[in-house]
Amino acid sequence: MRFRIGGTVVELGRSQLVNAVLLAVLVGLAMFFLSGQLLVLRHGRTSPDDNKNDLELATPVVLFLPDNPDDVADIEEDYDVAAGRRRTVQNRRRDRDRTPRTAVEKGRPEAVKGGGDDDDDDEAAKRSPGKTVEMAMRSANKKKRPAFAEALKRVVGKDNRPPDSHYNINVTLSDSMSLDRPLPDTRPAACLKMTFDIDLLPKVSVIIPFFNEAPTMILRTVHSVLNRSPDQLIEEIILVDDLSFDAPLKTPLDRYVRLLPKVRIIRRSKRSGLIVSRMDGARVAKAPVIIFLDAHSEVGEGWLEPMLDELRLNPKQVVQPFVDGIDSKTLEFSAPGTYYKGAFSWDLRYTWLRLAPHEEERAKELGQPFVSPTLVGCAIAVMKDYFFAMGSFDEGLYVWGGENLELAFRIWMCGGKTMTITCSRVGHVFKQSPNKFDGTIGTKEQTVQKNLIRVADVWLDRYRKYFYATTLPYDFKRLQLTEGERASLVERSRMRETMKCHNFDWYLYNVIPEMMDVPPMDSRYFGEIMSLHTRACWEVTEDYFVGMTYFCFEHKVIPKNNFALTADGLLRYRDKCVQIVPPKPYMLLAECPRRPEDIERFGVWELVPQGVVWGSLKVKLKNANDVFVYWCIVQVTNAMPEHRGDQMPQLGNCDGNDLFQIWAFTYAVDFTLEAQFAQA
Repeated sequence: MRFRIGGTVVELGRSQLVNAVLLAVLVGLAMFFLSGQLLVLRHGRTSPDDNKNDLELATPVVLFLPDNPDDVADIEEDYDVAAGRRRTVQNRRRDRDRTPRTAVEKGRPEAVKGGGDDDDDDEAAKRSPGKTVEMAMRSANKKKRPAFAEALKRVVGKDNRPPDSHYNINVTLSDSMSLDRPLPDTRPAACLKMTFDIDLLPKVSVIIPFFNEAPTMILRTVHSVLNRSPDQLIEEIILVDDLSFDAPLKTPLDRYVRLLPKVRIIRRSKRSGLIVSRMDGARVAKAPVIIFLDAHSEVGEGWLEPMLDELRLNPKQVVQPFVDGIDSKTLEFSAPGTYYKGAFSWDLRYTWLRLAPHEEERAKELGQPFVSPTLVGCAIAVMKDYFFAMGSFDEGLYVWGGENLELAFRIWMCGGKTMTITCSRVGHVFKQSPNKFDGTIGTKEQTVQKNLIRVADVWLDRYRKYFYATTLPYDFKRLQLTEGERASLVERSRMRETMKCHNFDWYLYNVIPEMMDVPPMDSRYFGEIMSLHTRACWEVTEDYFVGMTYFCFEHKVIPKNNFALTADGLLRYRDKCVQIVPPKPYMLLAECPRRPEDIERFGVWELVPQGVVWGSLKVKLKNANDVFVYWCIVQVTNAMPEHRGDQMPQLGNCDGNDLFQIWAFTYAVDFTLEAQFAQA
């Protein structure tokens, strides 16, 4: 037979042709066998007896030659020595376009089962397009499990720690629970479809300050970060001990932490509080992003990547996760059904403000981040360079209190913004006493009030009068700053001038216009009117009756429910007043009277105080005989035709023993004290 090869004609006999075919078959079988062995090397051991070092011999091989290389994945393997296992990287065509973006994949990513005691052989979750992402904790938990168990016994020894009351948390329950317990995934469904290219994301240093914190709460916080964070993104976890004196937080904690990857402890020699401890960690942090995290928190699945992606897209902002609750007694994890953004009260407490319907829809249905006027403070992420360029935390704020509001005011007014990342979820224990003030100068109340005075005087401008008017009615808040405190306050004000920041008017109008509803200058009490017995509060119905709702303040701001009891005895609601119309027991809104004699026939109100902001609410009316008739307001189930069956505040006979007649305003207001106590 003749064959043409190039320009040469080759002639083969039948026996020669058969031999050539047999040779080709033998070569093909040999290549097939060798390929199979390489695949075994590359894709893992086939039995427990295989030598682990075989993995180190693996080299990339071509599995197939596609007709169109752009339509398929080139699979490469590398051995991740730091993590102690392989990572698979699929460089698909879509990933060759390095334009920063969030990729939305079809289907739901596999859940992360990071490092749990019972999940020894779990695979890491797919958290990046086409990439199996190694969690930071996994290899350490597998290799050192016996050492972990022994070290943990020393940390949680019952004879070695104070009682639960010392921590304001059910530590007995905490000690009995796994440090790697699973958490419910509270993210909206849209978030579960999002993936991020972690090669584009910056690394983080997680800073966790603590003072006499429950040891297992600290360790569960750390474990959750290691279990649910890609190893590639965690530079370090820095625990900052603010001179704790509890024995389990000394040598036992040191021994345990030495077993953990990427975790180190900084121990302060002087008790200075949360703010300074955070700053100690921030100064030594090595990563471009720093995350401040409370020591009684647990991060959820996929918590880290959405925040880092937001910072990558806009480095000039401060972001926070969506904070879910962890009950201090049961340690149960729960997510609110209603979405809130951060706000503030006029006495500078952190509060919650419900999102507008269109904002809540975008967050829930699309997983989009939303603007937050203030920061909750328990979890904050920021680019390190930007954080220090913007003035970091104000270290003139002592121990704890006001730092979250001060940072948010400054970021907004000086050109940045603060955002809540819907797809990042972190659980937090809101303890009855958020921070211990043992070993510090002054009481907790004095320390916090001085901090808030500093925030008000530097940032609130002409609105600081509302801060003083709503705090100075309390005797223990009538404080003066020392000469040194005033000097450092002046330095902070100069920094604001240098940065050419907006005024507080700009902040209110552009960031949180809901707070433009301020106490009237002649008000004596202002805010919501809440029953101390039922926790329900007054609201105005669509037909202008005064009704009640259980959706009340208590750390939430609902400006539409603000009432003002003014010096002339009128109970005002915006530009209207509350009118009584006996013999009917209910109350209505009406135009406010102007003349004193008209007010007497409209209804004159007073709070008979039993505390600074609470007592019985009394109203008097001059009848046709020019005689005043008195009533007290009581919460009842309405029997009148209008709003029958609803809870309503109505006129009733005064009874000092009736708990349904005890009401509280949000604020007592006194504008006369500012001149005496406000700082120059």
